[in-house]
Amino acid sequence: MGPRIIRGVLPTARDGSDRLADHDGRERFVIADSGVSAEVLVFPPGEIVENGVEFHYGGTTWVITGVRRDSGVPVAEPAAH
Repeated sequence: MGPRIIRGVLPTARDGSDRLADHDGRERFVIADSGVSAEVLVFPPGEIVENGVEFHYGGTTWVITGVRRDSGVPVAEPAAH
């Protein structure tokens, strides 16, 4: 299976702040970890990928909660987790 590219995601900051998207033109990876399984998601350039950002994927609302210490890749958990 190839990478899952998330399109049409409208991330929002939990604190309501107005955050600017990355404009470096590179895709960003996020580990979606449900506690039972984990997937690596690929976000297109221009999407906001940082702590506190929520997005919808697979019928679930996810929130980015931190980064992996070894790789710096953001990790998301289900928002109701």
